[in-house]
Amino acid sequence: MRKNKINILISISFLLLGFNILNSTELIGKNRPNFLIIMVDDISPSEFGCYGNKDYETPNIDALAYEGVYFNMAWATPMCSPTRALMTTGRYPSRTGVWHNDLRIKVGDYGRWNYAKGHYTFARLLSENGYQTAISGKPMALGDSEKSENVGFDEHYIHIDENIKLPKDGSFDGLFEGKWNFPGSLPVPSRFWHPAIVNNGELVETSQYDFGPDLYTDFVIDFMKRNKDGPFLAYFPMNLVHDIAGGGLPTLPKNGLPGKNKGGDLTELNLYVDMLVGRLVNALDALELRDNTIVIFASDNGTSGASKMHATEEGPRVPFIVNCPGIIKKRGATNALMEFADILPTLLDYSDTNLPEGYEVDGLSMKPFLDGTLENYRDSIVSYIATARMVRTKDWLLEAVDPVYGSPTGRLYFCDGSFSKSEYKLITDFSKNSALRNREMMLSILDRIPFPDMTIPIVKEEVKNYDSMPYKHYLKKGEKLKKIHP
Repeated sequence: MRKNKINILISISFLLLGFNILNSTELIGKNRPNFLIIMVDDISPSEFGCYGNKDYETPNIDALAYEGVYFNMAWATPMCSPTRALMTTGRYPSRTGVWHNDLRIKVGDYGRWNYAKGHYTFARLLSENGYQTAISGKPMALGDSEKSENVGFDEHYIHIDENIKLPKDGSFDGLFEGKWNFPGSLPVPSRFWHPAIVNNGELVETSQYDFGPDLYTDFVIDFMKRNKDGPFLAYFPMNLVHDIAGGGLPTLPKNGLPGKNKGGDLTELNLYVDMLVGRLVNALDALELRDNTIVIFASDNGTSGASKMHATEEGPRVPFIVNCPGIIKKRGATNALMEFADILPTLLDYSDTNLPEGYEVDGLSMKPFLDGTLENYRDSIVSYIATARMVRTKDWLLEAVDPVYGSPTGRLYFCDGSFSKSEYKLITDFSKNSALRNREMMLSILDRIPFPDMTIPIVKEEVKNYDSMPYKHYLKKGEKLKKIHP
Protein backbone atom coordinates (compact mmCIF):
# COMPACT_ATOMS: atom_id res chain seq x y z
CA MET A 1 0.00 0.00 0.00
CA ARG A 2 2.78 2.36 0.99
CA LYS A 3 4.58 1.51 -2.26
CA ASN A 4 1.45 2.37 -4.24
CA LYS A 5 1.19 5.72 -2.40
CA ILE A 6 4.82 6.50 -3.24
CA ASN A 7 4.22 5.64 -6.90
CA ILE A 8 1.12 7.83 -6.94
CA LEU A 9 3.05 10.69 -5.35
CA ILE A 10 5.85 10.27 -7.88
CA SER A 11 3.34 10.27 -10.75
CA ILE A 12 1.66 13.39 -9.40
CA SER A 13 5.06 15.06 -9.02
CA PHE A 14 5.93 14.28 -12.63
CA LEU A 15 2.56 15.55 -13.77
CA LEU A 16 3.03 18.78 -11.81
CA LEU A 17 6.56 19.09 -13.15
CA GLY A 18 5.26 18.67 -16.67
CA PHE A 19 2.53 21.21 -16.01
CA ASN A 20 5.08 23.65 -14.62
CA ILE A 21 7.35 23.14 -17.63
CA LEU A 22 4.45 23.78 -19.97
CA ASN A 23 3.38 26.77 -17.95
CA SER A 24 6.93 28.08 -17.92
CA THR A 25 7.16 27.72 -21.70
CA GLU A 26 3.88 29.52 -22.14
CA LEU A 27 4.96 32.28 -19.79
CA ILE A 28 8.23 32.69 -21.63
CA GLY A 29 6.30 33.17 -24.86
CA LYS A 30 3.91 35.62 -23.25
CA ASN A 31 6.58 37.55 -21.35
CA ARG A 32 8.51 38.22 -24.53
CA PRO A 33 6.59 41.00 -26.22
CA ASN A 34 5.24 40.98 -29.72
CA PHE A 35 6.20 43.82 -32.07
CA LEU A 36 4.02 45.62 -34.61
CA ILE A 37 6.00 48.22 -36.59
CA ILE A 38 3.93 50.51 -38.82
CA MET A 39 6.05 52.56 -41.21
CA VAL A 40 4.15 55.21 -43.19
CA ASP A 41 5.73 56.39 -46.43
CA ASP A 42 6.64 60.09 -46.68
CA ILE A 43 4.71 61.98 -44.02
CA SER A 44 5.67 64.67 -41.51
CA PRO A 45 4.58 64.96 -37.87
CA SER A 46 2.43 67.99 -38.74
CA GLU A 47 -0.20 65.71 -40.35
CA PHE A 48 -1.40 64.31 -37.01
CA GLY A 49 -3.48 65.80 -34.25
CA CYS A 50 -1.07 64.76 -31.51
CA TYR A 51 1.63 66.85 -33.23
CA GLY A 52 -0.57 69.91 -33.47
CA ASN A 53 -2.65 69.46 -36.65
CA LYS A 54 -5.90 71.41 -36.22
CA ASP A 55 -7.31 70.87 -39.72
CA TYR A 56 -8.55 67.30 -39.21
CA GLU A 57 -8.53 64.57 -36.57
CA THR A 58 -6.50 61.38 -36.53
CA PRO A 59 -8.08 59.70 -33.48
CA ASN A 60 -6.46 56.26 -33.73
CA ILE A 61 -2.91 57.52 -34.12
CA ASP A 62 -3.49 60.22 -31.50
CA ALA A 63 -4.72 57.60 -29.01
CA LEU A 64 -1.50 55.62 -29.46
CA ALA A 65 0.47 58.80 -28.81
CA TYR A 66 -1.44 60.05 -25.78
CA GLU A 67 -1.52 56.64 -24.10
CA GLY A 68 2.12 55.89 -24.91
CA VAL A 69 5.12 58.03 -25.88
CA TYR A 70 5.48 60.31 -28.88
CA PHE A 71 8.75 61.99 -29.70
CA ASN A 72 8.90 65.62 -30.78
CA MET A 73 12.48 65.14 -31.92
CA ALA A 74 12.85 61.79 -33.71
CA TRP A 75 15.19 61.58 -36.69
CA ALA A 76 15.18 59.18 -39.61
CA THR A 77 16.97 60.28 -42.79
CA PRO A 78 15.55 62.53 -45.52
CA MET A 79 15.18 59.59 -47.93
CA CYS A 80 13.46 56.19 -48.11
CA SER A 81 16.19 53.59 -48.60
CA PRO A 82 18.72 55.01 -46.11
CA THR A 83 16.03 55.16 -43.42
CA ARG A 84 14.89 51.59 -44.00
CA ALA A 85 18.45 50.26 -44.06
CA LEU A 86 19.25 52.21 -40.90
CA MET A 87 16.16 51.03 -39.05
CA THR A 88 16.34 47.37 -39.91
CA THR A 89 20.11 46.99 -39.26
CA GLY A 90 20.79 49.65 -36.60
CA ARG A 91 23.87 50.61 -38.65
CA TYR A 92 24.96 53.87 -40.25
CA PRO A 93 25.62 54.11 -44.01
CA SER A 94 29.35 53.99 -43.40
CA ARG A 95 28.70 50.31 -42.61
CA THR A 96 25.80 49.47 -44.99
CA GLY A 97 26.69 51.66 -47.97
CA VAL A 98 23.09 52.91 -48.30
CA TRP A 99 23.64 56.68 -48.36
CA HIS A 100 20.77 57.64 -50.66
CA ASN A 101 18.19 56.04 -52.95
CA ASP A 102 20.49 56.72 -55.88
CA LEU A 103 23.77 56.53 -54.03
CA ARG A 104 24.16 52.94 -52.84
CA ILE A 105 27.85 52.35 -53.11
CA LYS A 106 28.88 48.85 -54.14
CA VAL A 107 31.84 48.23 -51.89
CA GLY A 108 32.76 44.82 -50.55
CA ASP A 109 29.77 42.62 -49.74
CA TYR A 110 27.01 45.19 -50.07
CA GLY A 111 25.61 47.31 -52.83
CA ARG A 112 22.67 48.85 -54.61
CA TRP A 113 19.79 46.79 -53.23
CA ASN A 114 21.43 44.02 -51.26
CA TYR A 115 22.53 45.75 -48.10
CA ALA A 116 21.20 42.86 -46.01
CA LYS A 117 24.11 40.75 -47.24
CA GLY A 118 26.67 40.81 -44.48
CA HIS A 119 24.34 42.63 -42.08
CA TYR A 120 21.80 41.40 -39.57
CA THR A 121 18.27 42.78 -39.75
CA PHE A 122 16.02 42.89 -36.70
CA ALA A 123 13.81 40.33 -38.45
CA ARG A 124 16.66 37.88 -38.87
CA LEU A 125 17.87 38.25 -35.28
CA LEU A 126 14.37 37.82 -33.83
CA SER A 127 13.56 34.93 -36.15
CA GLU A 128 16.68 33.12 -34.99
CA ASN A 129 15.54 33.71 -31.40
CA GLY A 130 12.14 32.07 -31.69
CA TYR A 131 10.00 34.86 -33.14
CA GLN A 132 7.65 34.42 -36.09
CA THR A 133 8.34 37.28 -38.47
CA ALA A 134 6.49 38.80 -41.41
CA ILE A 135 6.64 41.81 -43.72
CA SER A 136 3.62 43.23 -45.52
CA GLY A 137 3.63 46.18 -47.91
CA LYS A 138 6.66 47.97 -49.35
CA PRO A 139 9.85 45.83 -49.39
CA MET A 140 12.14 48.69 -50.41
CA ALA A 141 15.80 48.38 -49.46
CA LEU A 142 15.70 44.73 -48.45
CA GLY A 143 17.77 43.53 -51.38
CA ASP A 144 17.15 41.80 -54.67
CA SER A 145 20.05 39.38 -54.32
CA GLU A 146 19.14 37.86 -50.99
CA LYS A 147 16.66 35.14 -50.16
CA SER A 148 14.05 35.81 -47.52
CA GLU A 149 15.69 33.54 -44.95
CA ASN A 150 18.77 35.80 -44.96
CA VAL A 151 16.69 38.93 -44.57
CA GLY A 152 14.86 37.20 -41.74
CA PHE A 153 11.17 37.27 -42.64
CA ASP A 154 9.41 33.94 -42.31
CA GLU A 155 6.51 35.29 -44.37
CA HIS A 156 6.11 38.09 -46.88
CA TYR A 157 3.17 39.76 -48.58
CA ILE A 158 4.65 42.53 -50.67
CA HIS A 159 4.01 44.62 -53.72
CA ILE A 160 6.41 44.27 -56.60
CA ASP A 161 7.60 47.46 -58.25
CA GLU A 162 10.51 48.84 -60.23
CA ASN A 163 12.86 48.15 -57.34
CA ILE A 164 12.58 44.39 -57.83
CA LYS A 165 14.25 43.34 -61.05
CA LEU A 166 12.23 40.84 -63.07
CA PRO A 167 13.95 38.88 -65.86
CA LYS A 168 12.30 38.70 -69.29
CA ASP A 169 11.24 35.09 -68.76
CA GLY A 170 9.20 36.09 -65.71
CA SER A 171 11.11 33.92 -63.25
CA PHE A 172 12.82 35.47 -60.29
CA ASP A 173 15.29 33.74 -58.01
CA GLY A 174 16.24 36.53 -55.68
CA LEU A 175 14.88 37.85 -52.42
CA PHE A 176 11.57 36.14 -53.06
CA GLU A 177 11.22 33.07 -55.25
CA GLY A 178 8.42 32.43 -57.71
CA LYS A 179 7.11 32.88 -61.24
CA TRP A 180 4.67 35.56 -62.32
CA ASN A 181 3.25 37.44 -65.19
CA PHE A 182 2.05 41.04 -64.92
CA PRO A 183 -0.12 41.68 -67.98
CA GLY A 184 0.46 45.21 -69.15
CA SER A 185 1.80 46.41 -65.80
CA LEU A 186 5.55 46.32 -66.22
CA PRO A 187 7.93 47.99 -65.62
CA VAL A 188 6.06 49.62 -62.74
CA PRO A 189 3.23 47.46 -61.44
CA SER A 190 0.60 49.14 -59.30
CA ARG A 191 1.01 49.30 -55.54
CA PHE A 192 -2.53 50.64 -54.96
CA TRP A 193 -5.55 49.74 -57.10
CA HIS A 194 -5.29 46.32 -58.78
CA PRO A 195 -1.93 45.82 -57.05
CA ALA A 196 0.83 43.44 -58.04
CA ILE A 197 1.40 41.40 -54.85
CA VAL A 198 3.54 38.38 -54.08
CA ASN A 199 2.63 36.18 -51.11
CA ASN A 200 5.52 33.96 -50.05
CA GLY A 201 6.79 33.70 -53.61
CA GLU A 202 3.43 33.30 -55.33
CA LEU A 203 1.64 35.98 -57.32
CA VAL A 204 -1.65 37.02 -55.71
CA GLU A 205 -4.57 37.33 -58.08
CA THR A 206 -6.10 40.80 -57.63
CA SER A 207 -8.76 42.83 -59.41
CA GLN A 208 -9.56 46.49 -60.05
CA TYR A 209 -11.65 46.43 -56.85
CA ASP A 210 -8.65 45.50 -54.67
CA PHE A 211 -6.88 48.34 -52.87
CA GLY A 212 -3.33 47.42 -51.90
CA PRO A 213 -3.22 49.08 -48.44
CA ASP A 214 -6.35 47.16 -47.42
CA LEU A 215 -4.85 43.84 -48.54
CA TYR A 216 -1.54 44.49 -46.77
CA THR A 217 -3.45 45.32 -43.58
CA ASP A 218 -5.57 42.17 -43.94
CA PHE A 219 -2.40 40.10 -44.14
CA VAL A 220 -0.91 41.65 -41.00
CA ILE A 221 -4.11 40.96 -39.05
CA ASP A 222 -4.22 37.37 -40.32
CA PHE A 223 -0.56 36.88 -39.40
CA MET A 224 -1.17 38.13 -35.87
CA LYS A 225 -4.19 35.83 -35.50
CA ARG A 226 -2.18 32.81 -36.62
CA ASN A 227 0.62 33.68 -34.22
CA LYS A 228 -1.37 35.01 -31.27
CA ASP A 229 0.45 32.66 -28.90
CA GLY A 230 3.61 34.55 -29.97
CA PRO A 231 6.07 35.91 -29.90
CA PHE A 232 5.90 37.63 -33.30
CA LEU A 233 7.26 40.58 -35.26
CA ALA A 234 4.94 42.12 -37.86
CA TYR A 235 6.62 44.77 -39.99
CA PHE A 236 4.15 46.86 -42.01
CA PRO A 237 5.96 49.31 -44.32
CA MET A 238 2.77 50.95 -45.58
CA ASN A 239 2.54 52.10 -49.20
CA LEU A 240 0.60 55.20 -48.28
CA VAL A 241 0.96 58.06 -48.76
CA HIS A 242 3.84 58.17 -51.25
CA ASP A 243 3.16 59.15 -54.86
CA ILE A 244 3.34 56.21 -57.24
CA ALA A 245 5.84 56.25 -60.07
CA GLY A 246 4.46 58.50 -62.77
CA GLY A 247 3.06 60.96 -60.24
CA GLY A 248 -0.12 61.33 -58.30
CA LEU A 249 -1.73 59.91 -55.18
CA PRO A 250 -4.38 57.19 -55.38
CA THR A 251 -8.06 58.05 -55.05
CA LEU A 252 -10.27 56.27 -52.53
CA PRO A 253 -13.37 54.22 -53.38
CA LYS A 254 -16.63 56.13 -53.68
CA ASN A 255 -20.17 54.75 -54.03
CA GLY A 256 -18.84 51.23 -54.04
CA LEU A 257 -16.68 51.84 -57.11
CA PRO A 258 -12.90 51.33 -57.20
CA GLY A 259 -10.63 54.33 -57.18
CA LYS A 260 -7.77 55.25 -59.49
CA ASN A 261 -4.01 55.28 -59.06
CA LYS A 262 -3.84 59.04 -59.58
CA GLY A 263 -5.70 62.13 -58.52
CA GLY A 264 -6.19 61.47 -54.81
CA ASP A 265 -6.34 63.95 -51.96
CA LEU A 266 -3.55 63.97 -49.36
CA THR A 267 -5.84 64.76 -46.43
CA GLU A 268 -8.20 61.91 -47.31
CA LEU A 269 -5.27 59.52 -47.55
CA ASN A 270 -3.86 60.63 -44.19
CA LEU A 271 -7.27 59.89 -42.68
CA TYR A 272 -7.21 56.51 -44.40
CA VAL A 273 -3.84 55.79 -42.78
CA ASP A 274 -5.43 56.56 -39.42
CA MET A 275 -8.30 54.19 -40.18
CA LEU A 276 -5.89 51.37 -41.06
CA VAL A 277 -3.99 51.93 -37.81
CA GLY A 278 -7.32 51.69 -36.00
CA ARG A 279 -8.02 48.34 -37.68
CA LEU A 280 -4.69 46.96 -36.51
CA VAL A 281 -5.11 48.18 -32.92
CA ASN A 282 -8.67 46.81 -32.79
CA ALA A 283 -7.34 43.45 -33.99
CA LEU A 284 -4.83 43.42 -31.15
CA ASP A 285 -7.63 44.21 -28.71
CA ALA A 286 -9.79 41.41 -30.08
CA LEU A 287 -6.89 38.97 -29.76
CA GLU A 288 -6.20 40.22 -26.20
CA LEU A 289 -2.64 41.09 -27.22
CA ARG A 290 -2.56 44.85 -26.60
CA ASP A 291 -0.82 44.63 -23.23
CA ASN A 292 2.00 42.51 -24.65
CA THR A 293 2.45 44.00 -28.11
CA ILE A 294 4.77 46.97 -28.56
CA VAL A 295 3.33 49.11 -31.35
CA ILE A 296 5.69 51.50 -33.15
CA PHE A 297 4.27 54.09 -35.55
CA ALA A 298 6.67 56.14 -37.66
CA SER A 299 7.49 57.57 -41.09
CA ASP A 300 10.59 57.14 -43.22
CA ASN A 301 11.16 60.89 -43.82
CA GLY A 302 9.55 64.25 -43.23
CA THR A 303 7.83 66.00 -46.09
CA SER A 304 6.92 69.45 -44.77
CA GLY A 305 7.38 71.82 -47.68
CA ALA A 306 10.23 70.60 -49.84
CA SER A 307 12.11 68.86 -47.07
CA LYS A 308 12.49 65.39 -48.57
CA MET A 309 16.02 64.87 -49.88
CA HIS A 310 17.26 68.00 -48.11
CA ALA A 311 20.01 68.20 -45.52
CA THR A 312 17.90 70.22 -43.09
CA GLU A 313 16.03 69.22 -39.97
CA GLU A 314 12.63 69.09 -41.70
CA GLY A 315 13.90 66.19 -43.82
CA PRO A 316 14.78 63.64 -41.10
CA ARG A 317 12.26 64.80 -38.47
CA VAL A 318 9.40 62.29 -38.42
CA PRO A 319 6.51 61.18 -36.22
CA PHE A 320 7.58 58.43 -33.84
CA ILE A 321 5.14 56.82 -31.41
CA VAL A 322 5.64 53.84 -29.09
CA ASN A 323 2.69 52.26 -27.31
CA CYS A 324 2.10 49.17 -25.20
CA PRO A 325 -0.17 49.54 -22.14
CA GLY A 326 1.38 46.59 -20.30
CA ILE A 327 5.04 47.49 -20.92
CA ILE A 328 5.64 51.09 -22.03
CA LYS A 329 5.32 53.87 -19.47
CA LYS A 330 2.71 56.45 -20.48
CA ARG A 331 4.60 59.71 -21.07
CA GLY A 332 2.69 61.45 -23.85
CA ALA A 333 4.84 64.04 -25.61
CA THR A 334 8.57 64.04 -24.98
CA ASN A 335 11.44 66.25 -26.14
CA ALA A 336 13.92 63.42 -25.63
CA LEU A 337 16.11 62.75 -28.67
CA MET A 338 15.93 59.51 -30.69
CA GLU A 339 17.20 58.30 -34.03
CA PHE A 340 16.24 55.31 -36.17
CA ALA A 341 19.45 53.41 -35.44
CA ASP A 342 17.94 52.91 -31.96
CA ILE A 343 15.04 50.74 -33.13
CA LEU A 344 16.97 47.50 -33.62
CA PRO A 345 18.81 47.51 -30.25
CA THR A 346 15.50 48.40 -28.54
CA LEU A 347 13.73 45.38 -30.06
CA LEU A 348 16.64 43.17 -29.06
CA ASP A 349 16.62 44.53 -25.51
CA TYR A 350 12.90 43.85 -24.99
CA SER A 351 13.11 40.39 -26.54
CA ASP A 352 16.27 39.26 -24.70
CA THR A 353 18.02 38.80 -28.04
CA ASN A 354 21.80 39.13 -28.28
CA LEU A 355 23.86 40.45 -31.14
CA PRO A 356 26.31 37.97 -32.69
CA GLU A 357 29.71 38.09 -31.01
CA GLY A 358 31.83 40.90 -32.44
CA TYR A 359 28.93 42.41 -34.40
CA GLU A 360 28.41 46.12 -33.72
CA VAL A 361 25.49 48.47 -34.26
CA ASP A 362 25.38 52.25 -34.02
CA GLY A 363 22.10 52.70 -32.16
CA LEU A 364 21.23 52.72 -28.46
CA SER A 365 18.39 50.88 -26.75
CA MET A 366 15.44 53.08 -25.81
CA LYS A 367 14.24 50.54 -23.22
CA PRO A 368 15.51 52.37 -20.09
CA PHE A 369 13.74 55.51 -21.29
CA LEU A 370 10.53 53.73 -22.33
CA ASP A 371 10.48 51.84 -19.03
CA GLY A 372 10.66 55.13 -17.18
CA THR A 373 14.03 54.53 -15.49
CA LEU A 374 15.80 57.28 -17.49
CA GLU A 375 14.59 60.73 -18.49
CA ASN A 376 16.91 60.82 -21.50
CA TYR A 377 18.92 58.01 -23.03
CA ARG A 378 21.09 59.94 -25.51
CA ASP A 379 22.62 63.42 -25.82
CA SER A 380 22.72 63.74 -29.61
CA ILE A 381 21.21 62.39 -32.82
CA VAL A 382 22.59 62.29 -36.36
CA SER A 383 21.25 62.04 -39.87
CA TYR A 384 22.60 62.23 -43.40
CA ILE A 385 21.78 62.28 -47.06
CA ALA A 386 24.57 61.17 -49.36
CA THR A 387 27.59 63.33 -48.53
CA ALA A 388 25.67 65.84 -46.36
CA ARG A 389 25.30 65.24 -42.62
CA MET A 390 23.38 66.73 -39.70
CA VAL A 391 23.62 66.52 -35.92
CA ARG A 392 21.28 67.72 -33.17
CA THR A 393 21.64 68.07 -29.42
CA LYS A 394 18.98 69.45 -27.10
CA ASP A 395 20.20 73.01 -27.58
CA TRP A 396 22.13 72.98 -30.87
CA LEU A 397 21.57 71.98 -34.50
CA LEU A 398 24.23 71.66 -37.18
CA GLU A 399 22.91 71.18 -40.75
CA ALA A 400 24.32 70.37 -44.18
CA VAL A 401 27.91 69.57 -43.25
CA ASP A 402 29.41 68.65 -46.60
CA PRO A 403 32.99 69.29 -47.71
CA VAL A 404 32.20 67.91 -51.16
CA TYR A 405 29.78 70.77 -51.83
CA GLY A 406 31.85 73.57 -50.35
CA SER A 407 30.19 73.87 -46.97
CA PRO A 408 32.40 71.88 -44.60
CA THR A 409 30.92 73.31 -41.40
CA GLY A 410 27.29 73.69 -42.45
CA ARG A 411 24.81 75.92 -40.60
CA LEU A 412 24.74 76.16 -36.82
CA TYR A 413 21.58 77.03 -34.88
CA PHE A 414 21.01 77.63 -31.19
CA CYS A 415 17.69 75.88 -30.40
CA ASP A 416 17.45 76.42 -26.64
CA GLY A 417 15.54 73.17 -26.16
CA SER A 418 12.94 73.99 -28.82
CA PHE A 419 11.97 71.76 -31.74
CA SER A 420 10.28 74.52 -33.75
CA LYS A 421 12.61 76.02 -36.36
CA SER A 422 10.90 79.40 -36.14
CA GLU A 423 12.40 79.71 -32.66
CA TYR A 424 15.98 78.80 -33.64
CA LYS A 425 18.76 81.37 -33.81
CA LEU A 426 21.17 81.09 -36.74
CA ILE A 427 24.74 81.56 -35.48
CA THR A 428 26.97 83.68 -37.71
CA ASP A 429 29.34 85.04 -35.06
CA PHE A 430 31.76 82.42 -33.75
CA SER A 431 33.76 84.78 -31.57
CA LYS A 432 31.85 83.45 -28.59
CA ASN A 433 33.47 80.36 -27.18
CA SER A 434 30.19 78.50 -26.65
CA ALA A 435 29.25 78.57 -30.35
CA LEU A 436 32.73 77.58 -31.53
CA ARG A 437 33.01 74.86 -28.88
CA ASN A 438 29.63 73.36 -29.74
CA ARG A 439 30.31 73.39 -33.47
CA GLU A 440 33.60 71.58 -32.97
CA MET A 441 31.94 69.08 -30.65
CA MET A 442 29.19 68.37 -33.18
CA LEU A 443 31.67 67.99 -36.04
CA SER A 444 33.49 65.37 -33.99
CA ILE A 445 30.18 63.51 -33.54
CA LEU A 446 29.73 63.43 -37.30
CA ASP A 447 33.05 61.66 -37.67
CA ARG A 448 31.06 58.52 -36.77
CA ILE A 449 29.36 58.67 -40.15
CA PRO A 450 31.95 59.93 -42.58
CA PHE A 451 30.71 60.78 -46.09
CA PRO A 452 31.38 58.28 -48.90
CA ASP A 453 35.07 57.69 -49.58
CA MET A 454 35.81 59.83 -52.65
CA THR A 455 39.06 57.99 -53.32
CA ILE A 456 37.09 54.94 -54.49
CA PRO A 457 36.48 55.35 -58.26
CA ILE A 458 32.88 54.09 -58.25
CA VAL A 459 32.03 56.36 -55.33
CA LYS A 460 33.61 59.37 -57.02
CA GLU A 461 31.60 58.65 -60.18
CA GLU A 462 28.33 58.28 -58.25
CA VAL A 463 28.85 61.55 -56.36
CA LYS A 464 29.66 63.43 -59.57
CA ASN A 465 26.33 62.33 -60.98
CA TYR A 466 24.44 62.95 -57.76
CA ASP A 467 21.56 65.44 -57.81
CA SER A 468 22.48 68.62 -55.94
CA MET A 469 18.92 69.22 -54.68
CA PRO A 470 19.73 68.50 -51.01
CA TYR A 471 21.97 71.50 -50.88
CA LYS A 472 19.83 74.08 -52.68
CA HIS A 473 17.64 74.17 -49.59
CA TYR A 474 20.18 76.05 -47.52
CA LEU A 475 21.78 78.26 -50.16
CA LYS A 476 21.11 82.00 -49.95
CA LYS A 477 18.97 83.60 -52.64
CA GLY A 478 21.01 83.97 -55.81
CA GLU A 479 23.87 81.89 -54.39
CA LYS A 480 25.14 79.19 -56.75
CA LEU A 481 26.06 75.71 -55.66
CA LYS A 482 29.79 75.09 -55.71
CA LYS A 483 30.78 71.48 -56.21
CA ILE A 484 34.20 70.42 -55.00
CA HIS A 485 35.58 67.11 -56.24
CA PRO A 486 39.02 65.66 -55.50
